[in-house]
Amino acid sequence: MKIFKRIFIWSLISLAIQLGGLYYIENYILSTQTSVKIKKVEKNIANKVPDAEIIVPDGAEGISASFDAKYLAYYEDDSLKVVNTRDGNVETVDFDEGVEISFYKWLPDRDRILIAEKHIKDEDIDEKGFKLSYYDVAKSAKEEIKDITWAGNSSEVSDIQVSTLTNIICVKVSHNELNSKIYWINIMKEMRKIKTKSSNIGNMRVLPHEDRLIYEDLNSNNVYATNIGKISIEGIDNTCLIGVDNSDRVYVGQVVDNNIVKIFYGKLNEDTIKWNNIALQEPVNKEKIYVLEDGHIYVNDNLKGIIKEISNGKQTAYKGTFLQLYNKGVVSISEGKLVKTPFN
Repeated sequence: MKIFKRIFIWSLISLAIQLGGLYYIENYILSTQTSVKIKKVEKNIANKVPDAEIIVPDGAEGISASFDAKYLAYYEDDSLKVVNTRDGNVETVDFDEGVEISFYKWLPDRDRILIAEKHIKDEDIDEKGFKLSYYDVAKSAKEEIKDITWAGNSSEVSDIQVSTLTNIICVKVSHNELNSKIYWINIMKEMRKIKTKSSNIGNMRVLPHEDRLIYEDLNSNNVYATNIGKISIEGIDNTCLIGVDNSDRVYVGQVVDNNIVKIFYGKLNEDTIKWNNIALQEPVNKEKIYVLEDGHIYVNDNLKGIIKEISNGKQTAYKGTFLQLYNKGVVSISEGKLVKTPFN
């Protein structure tokens, strides 16, 4: 009897604990009656610190802003200057004696600059070559990436395209207006020359997520992709490359009388018949059309000082001379000063 009595008592205790636990869970942990105070946090735009006033020197060349326009870079007195547009601080990127800057380009998503340096390879025969480096703005440090040996005295780097996701860099070395070569460099600093349709190469882009180069062949007036060939659009004879976006969509323009009349865009693994297309209201020079990484397409009217988004017709007026687009708006120079104008 004592055993059964003990079992009964312990059963009651266990049941009481379980019921108490269920009561606590229902009334406290899962309760919908709990009083919660919510404080709304609002961004006080009025208290935002304005950018510094940036004066762009009259003799500045190769003026270019970073992807978010936090920094501005330009050539002056045979040196590369990097300006913090928020506080006005100016840094000078140092180079070895006898080194010239052939080309530089900001990375598309971070505060780093890729720099092609032209240097003397052999003083006895006055042979010159290129050295590819990068400058990390946050660390104020420059580091060499690769020495490009295939170059001549009259050669210049005319373009650099990069994917920070695949760590692929493509460098275009131009020997003259009609003769260019493209060199591919990976994260292991391995380098090779890319075989192209011809040596008369125009615009080029690298897909963000694939090891693939898209380029214009100016001899045939068509666009090609490595390992694929010609990007053919039915019924269109002459095309040009406008850009690519972060989703690996390629933007190709139909060219009529040296202007673009229609834009086709889609992915390379799709038949171009399925690509989307946009007919422009009037023919536009390809140099005035811009594709941002989010896929928005803009047309610049520099005479009116207006940038227009094609998809919705929204217009953004800017002051002075158009410089470039950044991820949130327009960069221009007005009365010798840098101006940032957010998109409407």
